Amino acid sequence: MTVEKHTPRARASRVRRPLGLSLAILLTALLYGLMPLSEVYFLKRLDATASEAYILGGVDISVWTWLQGGIGVFVLIVCLLAWWGRPSQVRFLMVGVLLLMTAINLYRIGEAWTSRVNPIYGGLAQSAMRNWLRCQFPAMILVPPYVIWYINRAPARAFYRRVPLTALARQETTPPPGAGEQLPE
Repeated sequence: MTVEKHTPRARASRVRRPLGLSLAILLTALLYGLMPLSEVYFLKRLDATASEAYILGGVDISVWTWLQGGIGVFVLIVCLLAWWGRPSQVRFLMVGVLLLMTAINLYRIGEAWTSRVNPIYGGLAQSAMRNWLRCQFPAMILVPPYVIWYINRAPARAFYRRVPLTALARQETTPPPGAGEQLPE
């Protein structure tokens, strides 16, 4: 029978997720996971309503829309792994997915500002989706730098390596063996 789990020393060595990392993961899940899924749901629901009411045209649900929904699910899975902290390389995957999705969304936002609304096919639904994209622009500018900055900070690195922050500081400040030795000439 082991009692180590409940000793003060065992609790002190437990590595906890920093609050800033929790915020970064939640922002990523909301902006790049749930928002694309809600957009797909919104368009699918509008298409179903338009076909039930026999409205001509409906809503254009392209392959890109379904791909965006699939990427949203993938981002949510990456965020769950990042929340759990395993595998430790998930932080690099999260940064890569974040940068890729930011580039795609900034392209879509630029396209929403420059393209004209098709009054016959799309109408109000297309206009609403364009405004939805435009409202995301400030978040696309603020969230990625924060997530990248925080995920590379020492508390987040310590969480993913599963070592206490003090041990991580000692590892980074101690020189490797043989670093101070002179090479023979």
